[in-house]
Amino acid sequence: MSAPVSSSKYGQLSWTETLGMVAKLIPLPVVLFWSVATTAHASFNEDRSVRRIIGDCALRYLATNMSIPQLQHLFGTTLGMYQTWTKKMKLPATIDELGEDARLLWIGPKRLDRVVLFCHGGAFSLPATDYYASFWRHVQLELEKQGIPVGIVLLNYSLAPTATFPTPLKQAKLALEFLMVAGVKPQDLQLAGDSAGGNLILQIFSQMLHPRSSVPEIRLPAPLCGACLISPWTSLSADSNSHSECQGLDYLDKVSLKKWGAQILADVPEADRAFAEAVRAPEGWFQGVEGLVDRVLVTGGGAELLRDDIVVVGEMLKKHHPETELVIQTNGLHEDVYVDFAVGEKRLSSLTPLVVEWLAAGFKV
Repeated sequence: MSAPVSSSKYGQLSWTETLGMVAKLIPLPVVLFWSVATTAHASFNEDRSVRRIIGDCALRYLATNMSIPQLQHLFGTTLGMYQTWTKKMKLPATIDELGEDARLLWIGPKRLDRVVLFCHGGAFSLPATDYYASFWRHVQLELEKQGIPVGIVLLNYSLAPTATFPTPLKQAKLALEFLMVAGVKPQDLQLAGDSAGGNLILQIFSQMLHPRSSVPEIRLPAPLCGACLISPWTSLSADSNSHSECQGLDYLDKVSLKKWGAQILADVPEADRAFAEAVRAPEGWFQGVEGLVDRVLVTGGGAELLRDDIVVVGEMLKKHHPETELVIQTNGLHEDVYVDFAVGEKRLSSLTPLVVEWLAAGFKV
């Protein structure tokens, strides 16, 4: 049932922090011009348009120079984004309250016969952006062209530092419970998550396989249809080789990523470390996952900082689930599929149609 809601505020800044943010934004045009001039002909950018290169550079500058409170202030809230985006796109703003400051935000028409539950990224600290919504609306329309109408719904979970582990996991449990009660069958439900959202999906599986008393038990009457993990944040320590090798190529920054991860890990008990960092899970941690979900897709970028950890976890899942597919995009950056929609790129990443077809195959089955 839809209900009017109010948006909680994140990223409230002091006047000195606000001035600092403005000061950091002033040189951005010059930085973008110089970055494009010096990297446009680099081999890792050979398949990217100037528009896309500018977008990559802008994101890199923000990730490197802005603090989490400043980025929260800049981006606003997930709910605020959703209300603005639906109005702009002339789509209904359909909101289901879950309780505990969590809600479901429907992208396009609400329908319960086939559903994709989307958990957004942002280091558990940043809101979903409008280009996330635009990407998933594109996926929805592409599936409709194949005669597969799908309800796509975004989980609006609470952000750090206000919310700490395992708050998003508890809210994801509420989302699954709400959808089951509403009549969605597990075999008609696919999970999708990017970065921290991918981490959250792995937390869901971890809780189902290794229940923690701090989180209500998650039980489903049947296996889920699928789980799509886009550039999942599987290590919050930022210490794999790709974090150094891809520094300056990816728009993420190693120092910032390490700082963001440390903030989340500070509230994770050592006994629950495998929930937050799947890459550090003990041998056999995901044994039994084949009984929880029919198919798994894990994607990453060849030039993203998280690459090596994504591969490690992808191989861990493949060991215990024969229907796991791991795809690393050549020269791809973190969440590469979204950046195209952030800049209005017409030539989309090769991962975008791959995600569409993978989801379509799951629903057809």
